[in-house]
Amino acid sequence: MKKLYKILKWDTNFFNFKVAKIKNNALTEITKRKDILEDLAKEKVKLVYYNSQKELELSFSSDFEINLIINRVPLERDVIKEFPFHANISFYEDDYPDESLIELAQLAGRQGRFGLDPKIPVETCDEIFKNWIINSVNKKLASHTLVYKEKSEIVGFATIDVKKGKGYTPLFAVKRKFEGKGISFALMRAIETVLKREGCHIVVGGTQKLNEKALKVYERYGLIPQRPEFIYHFWNKNL
Repeated sequence: MKKLYKILKWDTNFFNFKVAKIKNNALTEITKRKDILEDLAKEKVKLVYYNSQKELELSFSSDFEINLIINRVPLERDVIKEFPFHANISFYEDDYPDESLIELAQLAGRQGRFGLDPKIPVETCDEIFKNWIINSVNKKLASHTLVYKEKSEIVGFATIDVKKGKGYTPLFAVKRKFEGKGISFALMRAIETVLKREGCHIVVGGTQKLNEKALKVYERYGLIPQRPEFIYHFWNKNL
């Protein structure tokens, strides 16, 4: 039988213990749960990521502690047209992020699955997202990085990843004290312009269901909420 999970090389090397990801929605079939988790326990996997469109009960495994980390709302919108770039927005062209861009990436990270898992220290989360933005500006994890500057300081940014006619925004953040000033809208318009030029038809994003403020911003822009997904971390009880 084909394995319904894979060992994640980068994550395993970073954490210095085995990390795996179960195929999305694979555990909805109760008959498969026991076999999958027993295999992961035998392989001595310490941390497992799992995304599902159905909420799980949290006590069905004797080997893993199951934690619901985020209830995430995916969002999509058709790419419609190009907009003039806001005067404060530009492409980040350096091959290494400056300190303000690293701090913004870390801000984005603390609001996500690694930042919200109490078993992952803040310092570890910050290091993950420092690596992420490094590998975004050097084009390994992103096609483009957009920045919004106020007096030469980067106060907002977005990364764009183009795949199979769709544009994804893996990282997006605005400094707290600059929220409510239209920076998110300006960045979203710039993203749409880039994707239109790239020939993409759909832009894909997402936020936590609890983050009503962000959801309202995205919905005002025209992004349409999709079916929510539940994001879990399974921690091996015996490692």
